[in-house]
Amino acid sequence: MLIILSGLAFAQEDVIPVTIVEFPLPDSARTYQIGEYRSFVEMDRPFMGDGFSAKFAPFTSADIADYPLDSSGGATVFKKVIKVEKTESIGTVFFTAYFQYTICQEGAEPKVYTFSTVGNGTRDEEALDKCFRNAAIHVSDIAGSISIHPAEFTVASMVSSEYVLSCGKKDKVYKGDEFHVYSKRNGQDIGKLYAVNVKDDITFAQPIHLKDQVIAGDSVERVKLLGFGANFYYDRIFGDDLNCFGAYLEFFRFFRSFRFLVGTEHISGLDDNCWNIYGGLKTMWHLGYVDLSSLIYLGRGYADSDWRYTGGSIKVLAEFTPIDWLKIGLETGFSKWLADHDNDYPNYGGFLLGTGITLRF
Repeated sequence: MLIILSGLAFAQEDVIPVTIVEFPLPDSARTYQIGEYRSFVEMDRPFMGDGFSAKFAPFTSADIADYPLDSSGGATVFKKVIKVEKTESIGTVFFTAYFQYTICQEGAEPKVYTFSTVGNGTRDEEALDKCFRNAAIHVSDIAGSISIHPAEFTVASMVSSEYVLSCGKKDKVYKGDEFHVYSKRNGQDIGKLYAVNVKDDITFAQPIHLKDQVIAGDSVERVKLLGFGANFYYDRIFGDDLNCFGAYLEFFRFFRSFRFLVGTEHISGLDDNCWNIYGGLKTMWHLGYVDLSSLIYLGRGYADSDWRYTGGSIKVLAEFTPIDWLKIGLETGFSKWLADHDNDYPNYGGFLLGTGITLRF
């Protein structure tokens, strides 16, 4: 079996420490003395390749809870040969070997991998050798699942310009959800992805911004937000020299690049201060660290104890996200509100410049 513990090699930022512990072989395996086969010993070579620093530790207990876990990112991998079976046909020998690997890392639930491989040949030695060589392919996949930053989900692969994540609808992931990506080699946060297409078991995601290359096996953690954003803004409307103080609520889960919003704003500088209420649509594009959005909304204005205006605004908004729940933005656009034709209130509006913050929850 394999146990992965940290050691001095962990001082290298891009190396995951690995200690290998093997469970005692069952009787069915000792019968064929599989421990003497070089291919059996070398099937665990993926744990000793690039990105790993491996050493062996003695087997002391059948209970994996008795083995200490490294608190600095190392992993504990237990290797167990369940059984070895032999079948014969005319002139050919077949061996089937059953294996179980359990990977333990602090901060993550143990992952259990069970697989079997088959080898054939004219002699026992030839068939067993093929069996263990085939097993090395599975071990390579298991080694690829180990990350210095263990998480519930990982990047499974990349298809075209999208990343395939090992989570989906069954994990309550929805279109528009965001994920932090952590390098499997050094545990560093290397950027964010957002879900664009969610299936039952997998999610297709595109980058928001990435500081390094994403590879299969990198950990991903969903940014746990309900999907609402509360934006508070101030706009200066030129031409009529008006001050606009407003707020709107948007809902962004389940949507890829657009979301609906409702809001209100107070216009200061008219003879009678006006309150507007409105509804609209916001579209968004991720441009590295900046989110660029366009907004359009329409509504009604309330002044002097009655609804007297109809109008709206068109805006372009650029936002920077220093932390997951906060966005800081600058906006420009045009606003126009028309007084109802049966009263003497003036129309107002013009080009605008403004700033605001969005609190996400």
